[in-house]
Amino acid sequence: MRRIPALVVTALVVVLAAATGCSEPGTAVVDGEGITGTYTVNGIDARGEEYSGTVVIEATDTGDEYLIRWLVTGAIQEGTGVLRDNVFEVDWSTISAPAGDARGTARYTLADNGDLTGTRTIDGVDGVGTETIFQEA
Repeated sequence: MRRIPALVVTALVVVLAAATGCSEPGTAVVDGEGITGTYTVNGIDARGEEYSGTVVIEATDTGDEYLIRWLVTGAIQEGTGVLRDNVFEVDWSTISAPAGDARGTARYTLADNGDLTGTRTIDGVDGVGTETIFQEA
């Protein structure tokens, strides 16, 4: 698998973080109105492959809907999600990856500390992946 060069990854993280007004990973905002910010992500996809990277969550004009972007090993993915109570449900798709396009769904539980833990599916792939989106300490 081709990897995205580290310099490109760093530049994309800076651009995505700037778009949310967050200066660095771990600067997420969790409050009574929802979640926004830049997070770290670790996961194992439905194929059993480990990945890690950065997730940026931005508020939209609708109160409970968010734009979410993953910059992970070898790919950039984007989706929209709805936060209701402590459940964040997302539809996502790949916007850039050497291995081709993919899409799927994700469902997370929002913990009191702001971490999101849940599952992700890839359309057309059997199995379910797991993922944790967390604020750096």
